[in-house]
Amino acid sequence: MVFIKKSNVWMARADGSGQVRLTRDGSRGNPYYSPSIADNGTIVALKSIFLHSFRPNGRRIVRARQWAINPSPALSTEPFFVDLSPNGRITATQNAIYSTFYDPRTSETRPTVAAWFTDFFDFRKNPPKEIGLTDGFYDYNYPAWIDSQRVLSTSYGIFNAQIFTNRVGQRTRGVEFYRDPGRDPDTGTNSYILADAEMTRARNRFAVMRRPLRVDTANLSVATIQIYSTGNPSTASEPLCAIGPGRKIGAEPDPSWSPDGRTLVWYENGRGIFLTPVSSAPGCGLRPRLIVRGAHSPDLSKAKTTSGRR
Repeated sequence: MVFIKKSNVWMARADGSGQVRLTRDGSRGNPYYSPSIADNGTIVALKSIFLHSFRPNGRRIVRARQWAINPSPALSTEPFFVDLSPNGRITATQNAIYSTFYDPRTSETRPTVAAWFTDFFDFRKNPPKEIGLTDGFYDYNYPAWIDSQRVLSTSYGIFNAQIFTNRVGQRTRGVEFYRDPGRDPDTGTNSYILADAEMTRARNRFAVMRRPLRVDTANLSVATIQIYSTGNPSTASEPLCAIGPGRKIGAEPDPSWSPDGRTLVWYENGRGIFLTPVSSAPGCGLRPRLIVRGAHSPDLSKAKTTSGRR
């Protein structure tokens, strides 16, 4: 498991033991974020507008790659989240496209988000090789690999499905995966937000943050991590159980499944990383416990962990 603690990238066993600090140049003003680990131990993480890559011993794989595009003062991109494919070759990155507009109230030119998209790159190439790119028809957030050709992503749109699948390709459009049945009785729009979805490798379950749309976002106690049984079709998926409410689950708790799909980890704001078993028992046999205090953004894989502290 990799995660962020004290603004740096750390590695540990799946139960939080044997913690190893991999980086030391992260700071509160310029922290690492969104770490991801592949089955072969390859690790990537973002820091500012750069993608960094490491081996489990902390050694760099390639030089930091600039992971943002600034072709003109009127148009630029910024990376927000990255997920590394299980084979350690391809990154799926959530990007925002910014454009600028003139604000007559302040006589200033201000940036605004024009679209969200996901791109796919072989980061080891120099320069990195683009493998694919989604369109920007929906806002695609928090890509999470399903297999070597598809990722799961979530959307904040109130008129469309909240979870999509995106195929690696050129200008590909998301395919509806699941839409929460909750609707506003007056408008028929979505009454719940779903974000940061993650599917088991067996593809039989997925976990996602779920919270009421019309509740103050500062109120973390109303959010849950909902676990679903994947339906056939996926739009017919059924809820199995939920972690929460009454906890401190933020908008992006980074749920991550163990390779066998029997354990789920996530983080809660101001608390740290939690772990629970997930079984076929009533209520999924959930038994949440804190495993890494003060940490966030966990990611699990088959990779072996270097033991000891640094």
